[in-house]
Amino acid sequence: MIGKLKDLMALKSQMSEVKKRLDTMVIKVTSPAGLFEITVSGSQQVQDIKVVGDIKEVENEKLEQDLKDAFNKAVSDSHRMAAQAMGDVAGIGGTPSA
Repeated sequence: MIGKLKDLMALKSQMSEVKKRLDTMVIKVTSPAGLFEITVSGSQQVQDIKVVGDIKEVENEKLEQDLKDAFNKAVSDSHRMAAQAMGDVAGIGGTPSA
C-alpha cells in the first residue's frame, strides 16, 4: 500500500514536470494560404494570431477557412507534442501517428 502511494506521488511529480515543460514549448503554424500565423503553447493555449498575408482582396469565406485550417493544425500539432511528452514520462517514447 505504501509502495503504491509512493508510485502515485512520483507520477504526480512527473506529470507536473511535463506540464511545466509543455508550457514552455511553442508551435507556430502558418495557414495553408499563408494569410495567418498562429502560435500555440504545448499546453494548447493560443499565444498569438497574426495576419501575415495581404487579406484586403480575399473573400471572407476564404479567410475564415484559412484561419480555421491553421488553428486546427496548431491544435493537432500541440496534441502530438503533449502525447510525446507524456510518452517520454511513461517510458513509451516514439511519436504518435496523426
